[in-house]
Amino acid sequence: MKKLIISLSILSGIIAFGQATVKNDSAKVHNIQGVLMTKKVFKKESDRFVYDISNAPVAKGSTTFDILKQTPLISTTDESTLKIAGKNNAIIYIDGKKSNMDAQSLSQFLKNTPAENIQKIEVITMPGSEFQVEASDGIINIVMKKKMTNGLNGNIRMASSANIYSSNSSSFSANYRKDKLGISANLTGSENIQPQSYVLRNGNSKATNESVGDIIDPNKNLGGYLNIDYQLTEKSNMALSWNTWANKSYNSTVDLFNTIRTLKQGNVWETKYSRSKNKEDARSYNNSVNLNYELKTDSLGSKLNLNAAYLNFKRFQSTDNNT
Repeated sequence: MKKLIISLSILSGIIAFGQATVKNDSAKVHNIQGVLMTKKVFKKESDRFVYDISNAPVAKGSTTFDILKQTPLISTTDESTLKIAGKNNAIIYIDGKKSNMDAQSLSQFLKNTPAENIQKIEVITMPGSEFQVEASDGIINIVMKKKMTNGLNGNIRMASSANIYSSNSSSFSANYRKDKLGISANLTGSENIQPQSYVLRNGNSKATNESVGDIIDPNKNLGGYLNIDYQLTEKSNMALSWNTWANKSYNSTVDLFNTIRTLKQGNVWETKYSRSKNKEDARSYNNSVNLNYELKTDSLGSKLNLNAAYLNFKRFQSTDNNT
């Protein structure tokens, strides 16, 4: 009986110790839940403004062009070209390499590239000599995400919008890394009709001209990119990038009604009317390749960059004008 009482006493002590331990651990968990981690999305440096897209929730479901419009210092007035405040021109760079795509192809590329593929956007207002641009120009450097650990990941994006006409787009992106080799690729396609309505007036006290009408521009696009980088040594890296884009715009029409008024002798106005119709079928192809070698020459950040670039652009166009 005595042994039984001793055993029960020891067991009760163990249970009580266990309960006390759980309560203490529970209190520790509640303390950890109060920790909040934050990271800066915007950062101002000496020669540039950096927008860290990887930490911005607005990137989800957006395109690169959408994000660029929201970036400080960047604006657009025609939903096609980008401007930097205080600069004559905005030159687009991708991963530190100048984009050789024509304006239309570049615009479509940015509008169809998911913002989730972007690491950060750098608005460089004071370009250094390595960029080889005029002092009055600004640079928008788009840095793509690179997978830093071994493995494969990707995303698929599909979007549809309806205004006067419906617009549809889809894209597939993938990132792969194995030791020193990294590969990222994107394939995208879109179909849209871009309508515009015009009222154009000009003249003086003796003559006036007014043109009123519509422009309808159907577009089909297919393109993408392939980036390959390989770390040769701890201080040197080799990279190859290929960008391609194809555009087809058939049955693009311009229909304008023109009114011309001229003041004749005796203060009598003469009015003439005409109608201008323009129909255009066009298709274009854009391919650019860039081979880059980078060598870090010291621990202060100095480096040697060697670039070899190739651009091939073709456009086929048939136009019929009638007035």
